[in-house]
Amino acid sequence: MKNIYCAYRLGVARVLLYIWIGIAFVIAVVVSLFIDYSASPVYARSADFHVVIDAGHGGRDVGASGPSGVSERDINLAIAKYLGEQLRASGAGVTMTRTSEHSLANPYAKNQKKSDMDERRKIIEKVKPDLVVSIHLNTLAGHPGVRGAQVFFAKDSEPSKRFATAVQTAFNQSNLDTSRNAAAGSFYMLECTQYPSVLVECGFLSNPGEEKLLGSKPYQKLLAYYIAQGINSVRY
Repeated sequence: MKNIYCAYRLGVARVLLYIWIGIAFVIAVVVSLFIDYSASPVYARSADFHVVIDAGHGGRDVGASGPSGVSERDINLAIAKYLGEQLRASGAGVTMTRTSEHSLANPYAKNQKKSDMDERRKIIEKVKPDLVVSIHLNTLAGHPGVRGAQVFFAKDSEPSKRFATAVQTAFNQSNLDTSRNAAAGSFYMLECTQYPSVLVECGFLSNPGEEKLLGSKPYQKLLAYYIAQGINSVRY
């Protein structure tokens, strides 16, 4: 009889434990739905000239990929970080929209891509930067010979055009084997706020030779150097 009573008490204890675990889980889910994922950390200007650097894609959204399977998401972030170092060294303030491979999206959002892009826009609007630089890589299926970096700017924005032209000129005058013109582009990151914005397509992953270069740290640093050089040539 005593054994039956002990077994009964143990069973009740287990049931109560499961109930409390369930309640705790529900509370955690409900609370998380009300978290403002863009509220932490607090983004603010830190210098007279401040740049928001946006590493395109993130999380499951890996962006373009090349013949070897290298991910645009990761290369974008590497170039963005090197660019941040270059600009900080020149006295500029820098805010990164992302600093890891993860997406900015609210994990409970139905449309993860829209949520991610909305968070990027919110960061820009909080910082009120002098310039937004979005880093991306290009691809062109069926044309493996196409290569070279190209800079796009927000149409109807003279400051955006000025920065884009300066960065493109820095590329064209470098030893990066590229010769293109800055062009107006219809991209979300160029149009989502009122602040001067450029989008840098740093090269073509669909070109095997350029894909190999883009995956190397020295080339990533070189790209960042010329982007910073172009920005600094017109920021003063």
